[in-house]
Amino acid sequence: MVNILYCWVNTMEDSQKYYEIEILTRELKEGKEAAFDYLFRTRYKNLCRFAATFVVQFDVAEDIVQEVFEKIWKKSTRIDERASIDSYLFVAVRNACFTFLKNKRERVDLEDVKQNLKVSEEVVEFETPELNRLWGEIENLPLQCKVVFKLVILEDMKYKDVADSLGISVNTVKTQMKIAYKTLREKLKQEQFSLLLFLFGIKED
Repeated sequence: MVNILYCWVNTMEDSQKYYEIEILTRELKEGKEAAFDYLFRTRYKNLCRFAATFVVQFDVAEDIVQEVFEKIWKKSTRIDERASIDSYLFVAVRNACFTFLKNKRERVDLEDVKQNLKVSEEVVEFETPELNRLWGEIENLPLQCKVVFKLVILEDMKYKDVADSLGISVNTVKTQMKIAYKTLREKLKQEQFSLLLFLFGIKED
């Protein structure tokens, strides 16, 4: 009982210490296991949910996030203390998802996409209100607009590839993307829209 209490107290002390991002980043660079454990415990679930917005299957999302953490553990000295650790994590996961999707590229069928959209609505729920708001507004887009947006942004497909896959014109794809951007910009606050652009690596046309 004493050992359990001692471990609990140490965990609480580490958690309070690592609220300071500079301390967390510095100790990650130093290879401190306690810092890595704290990072994993506090970021893992949200990163898995974020990855699932790209790859849909939650088990694949978990594999991708675990690989990112493994690389951080092995190459922690590369983390810049001046950089945001959360920005680093989200960008690393996003890029890993893009790599996965490019390696697994297949012709997309509209019915499969619709089914995947239903699956993603069930599994993607963030603990962070800002991320829930962003994802909620994407899900609220009109169906064709949402399908096009997800294929272009989440699956990193070219406009022509999306048009060929869905049996629509490239101009229709461009129009739907403009509608998506306009709708999201109107629904979200400026800082939320900027966060959307950053997290998903979006460059507006």
